[in-house]
Amino acid sequence: MTQNDLTKKFSRSTRVTHGITALLILALFPMGKYMEGLEISEKMGLVKIHAILGIIVLVLTIIRTISFFKHERPTDLKTGSKFNDKLAVWIHNIFYFLLFGIAISGLAAMILGGYGEALKTGVIDIIKPHSEIPPMKAHGIMATVMIILLVMHVAGFIKHLVLKKENTLKRIL
Repeated sequence: MTQNDLTKKFSRSTRVTHGITALLILALFPMGKYMEGLEISEKMGLVKIHAILGIIVLVLTIIRTISFFKHERPTDLKTGSKFNDKLAVWIHNIFYFLLFGIAISGLAAMILGGYGEALKTGVIDIIKPHSEIPPMKAHGIMATVMIILLVMHVAGFIKHLVLKKENTLKRIL
């Protein structure tokens, strides 16, 4: 059975941004789903909070991406299966692309849907219906894919913990 070296950690900036980003995603996804069922007048305060937190995730993702390439990092975990090893790397890489895509589509939806202007002026009549804001659908799809990958990510951690008795969180905490 392959044993991984868990003594090497990711850089401090990667560990901090990873933790904060994870917590924000766990707040943003249910907030976004909850807002889907609200009338525009009921959700404007939440839209503002959602947008601010989303921008924070974008900034943290930029910092984390720079840190990823700037600092030495632990070797990729080995599972004993080439397929699982590659899957883990792909899931991590897709997270980055999704985080950028979700942020860009969210900003585009805010601008093209009239949310930004409505937040500035207080006039909510200028907000378009979701069906008329093309980036809104992409934003929701990418967020759902993100949560699916997050579940896979946690399942991978649990698999390492249970089957290999390896607490891989040591590398990122």
